[in-house]
Amino acid sequence: MRFSLFYFIVFIALSACNPVGGISANAPIDKSASSASDLASRDDLQLGQITGVDIERLFALLEAEQVFLVDCRPPLFYFMGHINGAINLPYKKLTSSKDEILEQLDKGLAERKVIVLYCQNYACPDAYVFAKKIAELGYSSSVYKGGWQEWKSSGL
Repeated sequence: MRFSLFYFIVFIALSACNPVGGISANAPIDKSASSASDLASRDDLQLGQITGVDIERLFALLEAEQVFLVDCRPPLFYFMGHINGAINLPYKKLTSSKDEILEQLDKGLAERKVIVLYCQNYACPDAYVFAKKIAELGYSSSVYKGGWQEWKSSGL
């Protein structure tokens, strides 16, 4: 019984993030916005641009209610814990549920909110890959690379 439980836990831990060939968790992201209001009101952002957001900026966006926060992890991980206010749009469902996901993103944009994507941690590529996929469709977004792990560790 313990042996099976061990493998189940290892499987869950490994399935938290998609290993994606050619996409680095350290891929370049534009970090030129200097504050939460800059992210929400930048006129120089091109459609489909991906920017980075750190924990302080994300907190400021949440406090100002200017963020449409998307947890890109599988539903099991979302239900085990997520940043308050985040909705779960798993990266793995981007292809199969594209219309529903784009509808959700359009809703956030209609409310003039910044789309911020996150996954498990710095090593998890799901949020960045999700951002790349929606950028191809013309959606600008920001990626919080620290993810759930950094947020939880900070005590927020």
